[in-house]
Amino acid sequence: IVFKTENSLLSAGKDSATNMSLVFYFAPYSTASVTNAVLAELEHGLPTPLAQRVEVSLQAGDTKTPKYLSTINPNGRVPAIVHNGVPIWESAAITMYLGETFGVGDKSLYPPPGPTRGEAMKWIVWTNLTLAVPGQQLGTALRAGGGGSGGESEGEVAEKARKELAEGLQVLDGALKGKEFLLGDQYTLADTHLWSFLSWLTMMRVELDKYPDVDGWMKRVGARPALQSLR
Repeated sequence: IVFKTENSLLSAGKDSATNMSLVFYFAPYSTASVTNAVLAELEHGLPTPLAQRVEVSLQAGDTKTPKYLSTINPNGRVPAIVHNGVPIWESAAITMYLGETFGVGDKSLYPPPGPTRGEAMKWIVWTNLTLAVPGQQLGTALRAGGGGSGGESEGEVAEKARKELAEGLQVLDGALKGKEFLLGDQYTLADTHLWSFLSWLTMMRVELDKYPDVDGWMKRVGARPALQSLR
């Protein structure tokens, strides 16, 4: 279920308690693709989707309207979800919340409370800090064709970001050695979350074949039917 207009956007939030209690706000080609992948895994095989989708336009300023800022996300960004009237934003928080709420039990997509859940949370947050931050810096440098805030040239900003990404990918490569997935043999939404971010990085010519364990893991995760359906 996808709404696109602002009126539909607002009514989706109002009607969610009586219609579908989970509403997902997204924009194409944004970091909301992470939440989209997580929902794809959680909804795979279900007769009906868990969430209403509300598509917003960043270019048209949909996320900067007073209503969006006051009821959905005061930061004016996507992704965001509203569950039973409560707004939740930041992709890492959303992944962990959806995992805890819908992924434990029969789905086995998120660990129950305990150390293994802590390990999943570690990788989700690591993704948003260690990879996403330099990834955003690299994307900004490549798009802008200008310098950094400290007077650095585009090349210097991009080079610094690529160096930080390489260091992070080296850590990930070591962590995946001898494992099928991040937590061992069990696939979880931590894999989904990280896979989606790395897929985004490859669009900026970040090469993963230098990291054989990361490269193999990317192929295993990407082959999952729920994620194949996103292509």
